[in-house]
Amino acid sequence: MSRELIFKRIIELCLVIILLRFFYLQVYNKDFYVDLSQRNYLKSMVLPAPRGLIYDRNNNVLAENKIVYSVYLIPPYKFDKEKVKNLAEILGLKMEDLQKIYSKISPYMPAYLLKRKLTPKEIILLEVSRDYLPSFTINMEFDRFYPYGSIASHIIGYMGEVSKDELENEELDYSLGEKSGKYGLEASYEKILRGKKGFRGISLYAYREKKIITAQKDPIPGRSIVSTIDIELQKVAEEALGEEKGVVIVSNPWTGEILALVSHPSFDPNKFIEGFTKKEWEELIKNPDNPLNNRAISSLYPPGSIFKLVVALSALENNKVSSEDRFYCPGEYKIGKYTFRCWKKGGHGHLDFIEGIAQSCNVVFFNVGLRIGDKSIEDYAKRFFLDSKTGIDIPGELKGFIPSREWKMERLREPWYPGDTLNLSIGQGYILVTPMEIHAMMSMIATEGILYKPHLVSKIIGMDSKEEVINPEVVGKVSISQNSWAVLKKGMKKVVDEGTGLATRIPGVNISGKTGTAENPHGESHAWFSCFFPSENPQYVVTVFVEHGKSGGGRAAPIAKKVIEYIVKGGVKN
Repeated sequence: MSRELIFKRIIELCLVIILLRFFYLQVYNKDFYVDLSQRNYLKSMVLPAPRGLIYDRNNNVLAENKIVYSVYLIPPYKFDKEKVKNLAEILGLKMEDLQKIYSKISPYMPAYLLKRKLTPKEIILLEVSRDYLPSFTINMEFDRFYPYGSIASHIIGYMGEVSKDELENEELDYSLGEKSGKYGLEASYEKILRGKKGFRGISLYAYREKKIITAQKDPIPGRSIVSTIDIELQKVAEEALGEEKGVVIVSNPWTGEILALVSHPSFDPNKFIEGFTKKEWEELIKNPDNPLNNRAISSLYPPGSIFKLVVALSALENNKVSSEDRFYCPGEYKIGKYTFRCWKKGGHGHLDFIEGIAQSCNVVFFNVGLRIGDKSIEDYAKRFFLDSKTGIDIPGELKGFIPSREWKMERLREPWYPGDTLNLSIGQGYILVTPMEIHAMMSMIATEGILYKPHLVSKIIGMDSKEEVINPEVVGKVSISQNSWAVLKKGMKKVVDEGTGLATRIPGVNISGKTGTAENPHGESHAWFSCFFPSENPQYVVTVFVEHGKSGGGRAAPIAKKVIEYIVKGGVKN
């Protein structure tokens, strides 16, 4: 073959390769390169959606949005020293910092946040000086604001920057720098509150020197929620608890609506929006009292004598005790070589079972506990859901723990002793519960066996003002005879009228309750008081827990009294 022919074939081959390449670029892979080219002149900017509001039951705003203005650099990202200098002077920024920003901005970035929370003066100066500044846009955005500060903070929650997992979940459609609910109602109702973001499209022409808005999709605001709490009752409950570390819960036992839920110490959710200094953040997370912890649902404690109500029902239902049974309390109970003491030195002397409930006599319940046995106590504790989450609609709830023979052998490699039954019969030993579980137990007693799911939201409201009502939900029932309820409730009314809960007594108001003082291996005993009223037709359940409070009757009961007095004077509006 001649050289000329070889050269000709090479030329033909090259032309074929070029034609195939053109076909690949312009036909087969057309969409990719069209999209790539459009990116050179089409940019889009996210428009945040207004977040739904959170109201209390009387339409007081608990979480709202404050409008803030932010300035963004937008393409073309052309560094003009004089214009950038003017921008730095208006915004109070350093020229060298802006130079660094320009050096790292990618031409594909639709916008670069330069400064948030512009002052009115900064906005005016930016607008009147636009021709002498780099390309920018001012966006109206929304910051979350909590007008009541730390009040009800464990209910409402707070917001924080989206996590890596949230960003990587395409279904959630979050953008870098966005905030999402991290705690309380803000977290559990995130999908309802957040809405859908919009965008603004920008076209660039003539080597990106000119720009026009080509398209805009307005954001869709989030839906609002109406909570069940009464913010004025919440304030009263928080003031009643004062500086004590503890919990106050108030609810309607027939609906499960939580009217107030206090966990102290608390925190100001606004700080999560404003930002913490390094010192403030370290003080918060290293605080031994852990103010971020919702003690009502996320902490476990021994229930002490308040657990005697479950023991009493177990004994009554199994015909191991009656209201007429009499006991003698010398102040102690001996079993083998061990002595178990009543809380009252010198004892209560002779008393019947109802008086045993009213006076919270340990010796009475030592006797009753041994009559029914640990298995029956365990069974009734579980019937009252003391080892289960209540299902309240905020995150972080723990479930209680009821010890058993099997657990002790498996975990501690020890048999179950009679002394373990004695401890269990007065709510001591290995048993642990949350204050919300005790509150649910008391609600079941108030309704004579029905547990309505505790909840903090009653309605969801859309932009069209359509309301989605959240109806009460029965999550548990227990079957107890009317005779057993009558005996138990008679003893509980006597607790307040003349027993250990006397500090709660209010003339003209019939209250039924139970105190509890739980020994604590880490310090002073914990104090409990839980009750419902009116006794004959319960409409409210109140539970108070004080860490290291020493005495349920001495410290927890007076707090409950302040809350009840506010309610009976007409403080709660429905």
